[in-house]
Amino acid sequence: MIEALTLFAILGIFAGLVAGLFGVGGGIITVPFFVAFFIQFGFEEEIIIHMAVGTSLGCIVFTGISSAHAHSKKNAISYNFLKPLASGIVIGAFLGALFAVQLNGNLLKTIIGIFALLIAILMSVSRDIKLKPRNQTSKEPYFVGSGIGFFSSILGIGGGIFSVPYLKASGLPMTSSVGTSAACGIPIAVFGALGYLISGVDNILLPPFALGYIYLPAVIGISLTSILAAKYGANIAHHVSEKILKRMMACMMFLISIYMVFS
Repeated sequence: MIEALTLFAILGIFAGLVAGLFGVGGGIITVPFFVAFFIQFGFEEEIIIHMAVGTSLGCIVFTGISSAHAHSKKNAISYNFLKPLASGIVIGAFLGALFAVQLNGNLLKTIIGIFALLIAILMSVSRDIKLKPRNQTSKEPYFVGSGIGFFSSILGIGGGIFSVPYLKASGLPMTSSVGTSAACGIPIAVFGALGYLISGVDNILLPPFALGYIYLPAVIGISLTSILAAKYGANIAHHVSEKILKRMMACMMFLISIYMVFS
């Protein structure tokens, strides 16, 4: 158990830096590693990917709070965008978790890999998209938030892959887009993790120390270090150019896609 906690604590450093740097919650890093770790731990194959995604969301609760707090101190969170997005996210994230546990584990793993590859390509070649300014009564952010929450919960991520481009296209600068996205990751993680907890609580294949599809030692180990690391990641994000941030994220997505599809 001590070795496992140490392993997860080291992973938490990388997850926290990624969360703060890109506003993505760190799940895009932790899910592939959880898959590898859980295979080595001898977990039942049928539940490994669902455990990886559910545990990732459980970790993002704490990482997201730390990252959002760091961005908030730099006034990099737009609450005008956050409030309607979060309202939609709450419903979408919970429903996404309930849907994901119905999918075959290998199919879900492949979906995550293909998704990461698409994001890598888009971030490498796409030009910035501009959306029309929205008025205060627009319902668009509520529907967008529901979609972000739904797909993020399926993928076990904090939603930054979706929310950062949307916020950027809506007119926010990159730093505010990342900061607001980090705050959006909190309701995604809370309600997504709740869905995986409820869905898996009666599964007889669960290993010891699991609460539903959430592996508690991983949540504890990663949270111990990711909370601190996320603050440093957020600080770095405010000193790195937008072009470099996009290239870094594209490279990371490409490597993750290779592992998830071909492992």
